[in-house]
Amino acid sequence: MKQYCRYCVYMCCGNGGNWCEVKQRVFPESKIKRTNNCKDFEFCEIDAIYGVDTYKPRPPRAKKNYEQIKIESEDTK
Repeated sequence: MKQYCRYCVYMCCGNGGNWCEVKQRVFPESKIKRTNNCKDFEFCEIDAIYGVDTYKPRPPRAKKNYEQIKIESEDTK
């Protein structure tokens, strides 16, 4: 699972900006919407920016059938 500051327990968003309790600093909104590799990340399904949205993982992508593509390309020669 990818991790975003906006879904971390330690991120607080409000009038003062986007405050991280662990790092003790304010982050811009563009930073907390990007993926990161923070060692202190703790998942929380409630979005820190909007508060009412919950995390909804995307469904996994279907794998392409490369054999079928290969056979079709050989038939067209």
